Amino acid sequence: MSERTPYWWAFLKHPVNKAVALGVLGASVLLSLPWGGAGLGLGLLMLAAIQLVGLVFVPGLPTFQATVDKADRRAGREARRERLLQEIDAHGGSAHLRSYGQMCERVASLYRTASDRSTTLTEREVEQLDELTVDYARMCLSDAVARDADKGDLVAGVTRKLREVENRLSGKGLGRDDEQQLQQAKVDYEEAIARHQRMGARRSALEASLVSMPVRMEEVFQMVMSSPQAGNLSQLLEESVSKLRLAEEAALDMEHALGPARTELEPNRSAQSVAAGPVRRAVGQRE
Repeated sequence: MSERTPYWWAFLKHPVNKAVALGVLGASVLLSLPWGGAGLGLGLLMLAAIQLVGLVFVPGLPTFQATVDKADRRAGREARRERLLQEIDAHGGSAHLRSYGQMCERVASLYRTASDRSTTLTEREVEQLDELTVDYARMCLSDAVARDADKGDLVAGVTRKLREVENRLSGKGLGRDDEQQLQQAKVDYEEAIARHQRMGARRSALEASLVSMPVRMEEVFQMVMSSPQAGNLSQLLEESVSKLRLAEEAALDMEHALGPARTELEPNRSAQSVAAGPVRRAVGQRE
């Protein structure tokens, strides 16, 4: 979540306030021509009085606070969006980015519709849909990470290591410590394979959400455009957003499950070091 801009600071850097300040400074310079330092001092005193009155009253106005909060939400949303798109590109992209682009176009069109006073649609309602496009970008990142991880064919490597351990366990002449270490390595490899299978089910849920969310967004867009003055538009929009949220939440755990996607199939380092020694010794004995 982005940091909130203090209302007093937002007032000071507001374009209108800056224009007023420049205007008063210009007037002060003009006053200094006939009256010298007294005219300049009077102008600066007027500027200080204007700024003080503004700082006392303007930051407390509900409309001003709403405008500042809206700008903060937009800035935070765009910052998250930019980071996600950069990560997606770093992982080789996602096939669903085209759908993401179409969703963003629909939201931009809804923003323009909300600015028309003849519609009951509000910008705050469109913001909810805009937030969903950021959620969709996060899901695209999960998809990109999953596809990037699949390129390494980690399952085949873990399966090969598991067979090596099983072959060593089926042999004779193992010490008690070596057998315990190999048994632990076998458990770790089997757990890694089972985890990959569970992740496959979550990937299916993610894929389904990536397909369904743009369709639902299109339904919302058509609903608004066909009845922009409908009295129950807010209720219908809220129901549609809830459905979109459910689709996004169904795949939310992929963000956590796929975070270490490149190494999830690899057993922990202790298990690898435990298994590596006996396996290497077994290879040496066979040679």
